[in-house]
Amino acid sequence: GRPYRSHLRPACDACRRRKSRCTTTESSDACLMCQVHGSQCVFVDSDQSRRRKVPTPHGRASSYTESGGSNVDHDDTSISMAYSGETHTHNALSDGQSHHHGPAVLVDPGRPHASAITGSTEEASMSAMLAESGDSNTHIISPAIVDDNEELDSYLSSNPAVGIRRITRTSSTSTNIGPSSRRVLFNTVLKKPLGIHARQSLAASKLEVIEKLLEPHGTVLIDLHTSFRRTYSEHKDRLSPALLSNLYANAMTYWNNSPQLRSCHPPDHRFIWVQANEALHSELFLSPGISTVISIILNVHGRPSTSMFGNGGMVGTAVALSNSLGLNRDCSAWDISPGEKALRSRIWSIVVLMDRWTSLAYGTPLLIHRAQYDVPVPSKEQLAQPNASIAQYAGLSIFLAMLTLTDVLSHYLENVYCISRTSPIDRPPTSSFHLETLLTDWEDSLEDDIRRLVIRGNDLDRAGSGNLRLSYLAVKLLLRRILCDTTNATTENEGAVQARLQTQRVAEEIVLLVQELSHSHLRGFWMPSNGFTLTSATLFLLRDALKTTNRTRNTSLKLAKDMMSSLQTHRVNDSWDLADDCLSNCTDMTDRIEAGRTFESPGMIESQYFIDNNSLMFNDPVLGFASAFDFDLENFQWNETT
Repeated sequence: GRPYRSHLRPACDACRRRKSRCTTTESSDACLMCQVHGSQCVFVDSDQSRRRKVPTPHGRASSYTESGGSNVDHDDTSISMAYSGETHTHNALSDGQSHHHGPAVLVDPGRPHASAITGSTEEASMSAMLAESGDSNTHIISPAIVDDNEELDSYLSSNPAVGIRRITRTSSTSTNIGPSSRRVLFNTVLKKPLGIHARQSLAASKLEVIEKLLEPHGTVLIDLHTSFRRTYSEHKDRLSPALLSNLYANAMTYWNNSPQLRSCHPPDHRFIWVQANEALHSELFLSPGISTVISIILNVHGRPSTSMFGNGGMVGTAVALSNSLGLNRDCSAWDISPGEKALRSRIWSIVVLMDRWTSLAYGTPLLIHRAQYDVPVPSKEQLAQPNASIAQYAGLSIFLAMLTLTDVLSHYLENVYCISRTSPIDRPPTSSFHLETLLTDWEDSLEDDIRRLVIRGNDLDRAGSGNLRLSYLAVKLLLRRILCDTTNATTENEGAVQARLQTQRVAEEIVLLVQELSHSHLRGFWMPSNGFTLTSATLFLLRDALKTTNRTRNTSLKLAKDMMSSLQTHRVNDSWDLADDCLSNCTDMTDRIEAGRTFESPGMIESQYFIDNNSLMFNDPVLGFASAFDFDLENFQWNETT
């Protein structure tokens, strides 16, 4: 039966819905049950609570809307956007931070285009996309049923009380745009599971713990992400707790880069990552949105990278969320502010980048296929912030080179993971000329200074340049390994030896790069996935060392030892966590192979380490084939004075 309550002390609204006993204490404004469930404790007026409710014929969806009306933001109307640019209001593209209730309002045809919106309005729209989302969000509709909207729209009510799913009419010109796959239609769905009414989320409590640990240095830590500083200072109270939690955890890697922070003892980085992980998982369950995608990028590519399974699952979640939010569609002609266009394009570009490089690092197939998105690579003008400095423009050049290099990598990964035997016609081109041309054309497309940086390793003091150079060598190493395997399968021994030597040369370039890294380089920006590149290069050298019959000089073994020595130095002197994977996987193996060459003949070495040689193929994701990254590559500059 239902618990007894005195009419003088009525239960709170949440306990009424739960039919649970409402017990209050003097020390807290919330009842005990609301504290346990983390829900908002509201005591409604007794006269209002006794008001007779009129039954509704709309079933469960309507009753849910009535009973938990505060949990549905009706301003988040479904929207349809065609490439004509005549679309619904851009506010529905945000995560849904709305404080109004009422029917949907279509865009006034006489309203100025989004490009005429003032800078403050653009800033507000961008902050809304990053803000902690409400209870509803826009979700893309399958292109296969877009045309159905034209026929059924007049029969679907736009009254918010009807239910959660509502469709509004597109502009009259959208029917002549082209095939239905070219048009984009969204509708509004609830983000929280039915029955969840909590306002005080776990993510907010985890953020509070992190900020308490960081006091009074939280603002200084955020300043390391210079491009995020303005949003943080002006809209902190509206930002997603999960986003802020993961931003803090991500920035902790660069604690010693700040003159103000390096003299202070940092809090436990591992514990802060645990809190950030819990905040992210809570938001994924309660209120996923665009801010969640950014949080995943920060989380998966935060350093140190320790969970391959967890990160791989998060990448899949980010891809699924991005597709659901329509980030995979070109928004250049949508009637939204330029700020929103740039942010959506940037987020999608980094999601693609994340998918490609984690695929290379973890040895898993691509989750995003080039035929399933039409977002172009953003230009430097689109990404540049107003009044950007020369250093920021230089960072943008590095970032854009990284994006185009990622496209080359995707071609190679498609070749690597094309394992189906049922449709040989669909297999990508595998000729050596075609594969090499892809990378050569990319090199020729670069600006002169970026080309010298990539090919020769010049000017590594530029922000992100060391990471770009290592990423280029990772792609080049993958290419050489693909060609090496192809040569082994199709030519005689002489061609195979030549291919192996070319692969060894690339691995040697990686070793030389690691040896040349200085303190300032090591504390800069690095994608964690490149830690697997170091492992891949070392394992190839060790494998090659086992095949060398020259007892007096084994170049591959010497290079492997040089790699281990340099990584050990960087780890001890600069806490460079990218060295961890290679050191843990290759140190013992290098020592054993060196010991074997000292006391055994070459023939006995190969026999003794036959099992280890095979194990290299399983430990190295690229060898079979395959090789996590930070957010905000293009503007990642340190606010530091030396």
